[in-house]
Parts: sequence; structure tokens; C-alpha cells
Amino acid sequence: MFKSHTFTGRRAELVKALPREFCLVVPAAPCLPSSADGAHAYVPSRNLYYLTGVTQEGSWLFMWRLAGQDEVKECLYITPYDEEYAKWYGTVLTREQAGETSGISDVRFTGGHEKFLSRLICREGVRELFMDWHRTPMGEFTGRGLAFANSVRHSFPEVTVRSGADLIFRLRMIKDEEEVRLIRAATELTRKGFEQALSRLRPGMKEFAFEAELLYRWALEGEKTPAFPAICAGGSRATCLHYVENSAELRDGELLLVDHGAMKNLYCADITRTVPVNGKYSPRQRELVEMVLLVQEKAIELLRPGKLHRVWNEEVNQFYRELMLSRGVIASPGDFEKLYYHGVGHHLGLDTHDEHIPQLPIAPGMVFTVEPGFYSAEEGIGIRIEDDVLVGEAGNTVLSADFPRTPDEIEALMAK
Repeated sequence: MFKSHTFTGRRAELVKALPREFCLVVPAAPCLPSSADGAHAYVPSRNLYYLTGVTQEGSWLFMWRLAGQDEVKECLYITPYDEEYAKWYGTVLTREQAGETSGISDVRFTGGHEKFLSRLICREGVRELFMDWHRTPMGEFTGRGLAFANSVRHSFPEVTVRSGADLIFRLRMIKDEEEVRLIRAATELTRKGFEQALSRLRPGMKEFAFEAELLYRWALEGEKTPAFPAICAGGSRATCLHYVENSAELRDGELLLVDHGAMKNLYCADITRTVPVNGKYSPRQRELVEMVLLVQEKAIELLRPGKLHRVWNEEVNQFYRELMLSRGVIASPGDFEKLYYHGVGHHLGLDTHDEHIPQLPIAPGMVFTVEPGFYSAEEGIGIRIEDDVLVGEAGNTVLSADFPRTPDEIEALMAK
């Protein structure tokens, strides 16, 4: 687990990217209603956690430096203790606990945070405000952060309100040793669930039963929430990239694509394997799986510091297209996109598709998934092989290296 000095150091790095006079606000993540008196599961703000270590609902971070001052001030707003709330839902952090976790000495109770910001603007002359908000496509739901920013713009048109999210994302893109350790631990837990589920895989099993085995193993170690909904797709269903219904029967002779990941202290794993339901790959299935593995190895080799993410993707596509042509898998270059239609990988960390700045080149300390695939609806085959890779200066490290990967390794494991 992180110590408070880690969060203090991250906030200090963030300040270096901010102007001399500023106010930065990281709002609480919302808890969204579902129906009646129900609510969707609360998802902590990853940016707030990254800067404070606090995951409690209703927590806000304020950082500011006024004109003529050298000191950066910061305060953390948390939900106050409520005896009636505690009877139903449990207790909350004390101010002392929140301060010890975050390294912030000024901890206050929510309810006064809007007045506090108004005072900074009206009495202290803050004119540049950086807000953390979640970007959403046009026409979709506006999150709490952007709604709050728009409210500030309406009330104080003289204040420039900018997104501070990208400044935080720049920091999050480079993982420290403890973050890498947690991602590695998440991949190890993912492996345990996969191997347990694989030992029970038989023709006639339902996809959801396989998924249940994964989740059960993770829950035994205290991680009840997966990094994302697992994809357990047999046969032609695996050609749908985000198939999550997981309701069909797995048949003899089919392949099962398993895209899944556990979490460790909010850090995610994202691993995909494609396995034979009956324990043995057919010659055609083995040929295609080994082709995808070859592309993955080349993609890891091409994942190098200094190049843009999109350039890496284009290089892998070029290699894969030429490989398919040379093996007669496709007759012309234009057929490539019919059998492979997604990117080769994405950033990984506190989010499965971790936040990043597309204009920044790949750098040591970044963690990527590397996940080429092959999808033929005509043959009823969907294949994807995905591992989690730490970029290094001289070479990359596969954080999921202990995960069974090749056809021989998978068959040997299933034979047990």
C-alpha cells in the first residue's frame, strides 16, 4: 500500500505543471441512482485516489496558490460522520484518518466546499481555475465535474475554467515501482482464477459458469469487483469484441476467448487467452493461434520509447498484413481489416483503458496491453492473445509472463 508521502509527492509534481497563481479542484465521483431507492455501485474517482489515496464517496480536493504567495495550500473535504447513516451503511473516515492517508493536514467536512471556492474567487481574486472532469461525447450524460465547472462559469464569467484532467493524466501515464507491483499482483490473481476455471472447462459448460469460476477465485482473495466485465465468448461469438452476455453453451471443437482481469487496490490487469473447449486445438486452430502469438511477439518488440501510440499500432498492422499475405490467409491487403479490426493495445493502470495523452510518445514506465487478434465469422473463430507489458529503456517486461500462453502450455494445463 502507498504511504502518504507518495500522494504528497504526486501533488507536488502536479503543481510544477500549473501556473504561478491557480486553484485546482478535483470533485467527488457521483453515486448514480438506478431505480426506486437503489443506486449503481459507487466507483471512486481515480484521479482523486491518485492524488490523495482517498476513495470515500463525497471527497473533494482543493489546491491553490494566491498572488504574491510562495506556498501552495491544499485542503481535503470529506463526508462528516452521521450516526443514522452509520446504522445503515457503516462508518466513514475521520478527519485524522483522511489526513494520515493523504498527507493533507487541512481536512474539512463537505457542505462548505462551494462557499469556500466562492470565497477564493470573490475575496482572494482567483481567476484561473483548473477542474477535473470526465470527458463525454456530445449528447451524452454530463458528469459531476463538468456540471460543476459550468456552474462556476455561469456564476463567475470573469474566471477562466480549464480542464486539469490532462495534467493528472500525464503523471498517471508513468507508473512507479509500487504501481507496477500492484499491476503485477493483479495479473497474478487473474492467472489463479483463469487456471481454476480452465480446470473445470468441459463441452456443455455455460459461458457464465466459466466466468463464475474466475470471479469466485478473485473474491476468495478479497477482490470482489473485477477490473471490467469478463468476456467469455465461445465459437463465433468471439468475433464480437465486447461480447459480455456470456450465456451460451460451450461446444466440443469450439474455441473459448476469455478476456478478463482482476484488480489489486484499484490497479487493473487485462489478460486474454483463447483456449480449446475440449482441451485440444485442431490443426487449423493451432495454426491461427500461433500466428497471433507471432504478431504479439513482434508488437512487444516494436513497443519502444519515443514513438507515438498510433505509429506503434500502424507498424504492427503493417507486419500483420504482410504476414497474412505471405501465409495466404488473405488474398489482398484490403482483406486485412475484415479479419482484424481493433488496436494492438492500450494504456493500463488505475483504469483498464487507462487515461493518457495521445500526443505524448511512448516512454519508460508506461504499461500497455498488447493484444492482437484474428476474427473470422465464416469459420466461427475469434482469437485474441493479450498480455500486460511494462515499457523499459533497454527492453520491455511482460508483467503477465507467468500466465500460460502458448498452445502447448494451455493443452498441458488442461490435461491435468
